[in-house]
Amino acid sequence: MTLNGLALPSPASLSVRVAPRSGTAQYNTLGQLVQDGMRDKRTVEITWTRMDSAALSALSALLNEGGFFTLIYPDPLSGSREMSCRAKEHSARVRRMQSGAPLWADVTLTLEER
Repeated sequence: MTLNGLALPSPASLSVRVAPRSGTAQYNTLGQLVQDGMRDKRTVEITWTRMDSAALSALSALLNEGGFFTLIYPDPLSGSREMSCRAKEHSARVRRMQSGAPLWADVTLTLEER
C-alpha cells in the first residue's frame, strides 16, 4: 500500500466504504424521479495500532503538502486499486514516551476519492 509513492506501514485495519454520489435529482412531468451523474465514490480509512515517530513524520510531511494524492491499496471490489484522493481527516495519540521520543498509537487516516 502506497500514498504518493510513500510505502505505508502494514495497518491494523483497513476499511473501504463505497457510496453512490449523484449530481441532480428531480421529478419530471410524469411524476417520476429522474437522476443523473450517478457514480460510486470510495472512502478509505486506515488505522495503525502503533507507529514510530519516523513513520508518522514521513506521513505527516506528505499530508501537509495538501492537494490530491495517489493511493494504491487492496480494494474489496476490484482487488488492487489506484485512486486519486484527498486527506479528509487524520489523528494520532501518544501512547508513551520512550528515550525522549513519542511512540504513537491509534493513528487513523481517512482518505476520500476525488
